Amino acid sequence: MYSYAELKDIHRATRDGFPESLSLRTHRALSWLDRAERETEDADARFIFLWVAFNAAYANNLEDRQSVGEQQLFNQFLARLIDADKQQQLYMLLWDRYAGDVRLFVDNQYVYKDFWDYQNGVLTEDQWKASFAASKKAFSAAMG
Repeated sequence: MYSYAELKDIHRATRDGFPESLSLRTHRALSWLDRAERETEDADARFIFLWVAFNAAYANNLEDRQSVGEQQLFNQFLARLIDADKQQQLYMLLWDRYAGDVRLFVDNQYVYKDFWDYQNGVLTEDQWKASFAASKKAFSAAMG
């Protein structure tokens, strides 16, 4: 895995060929990655800094968000990331190093949209629980 310093060197060497908006997004993402790497005491703060870095990396123009939608932009970004991972480095990192963390995340009702829809009266308790169970079952099948 590359450190902030290594990625910044790569960015400096290649940014002249980037569109200005991509270079700026990359710079912002790397700045937040640097902040996350320097956070050694507070795991929550480190996670937040990494999340901001991730969002800076995939963010697009406001016009794109309005015409396409945030979820679709996010899915497109992930698809491009996966397509670019020819050596499956991200895949290996995720499943070999963080599989337990991913399982905990998937089991966390508080990060699940349908749980909040239930809390806001949009779904019944049975509906959100059925949806949550189906999501966890699909995840288990994908892990297998």
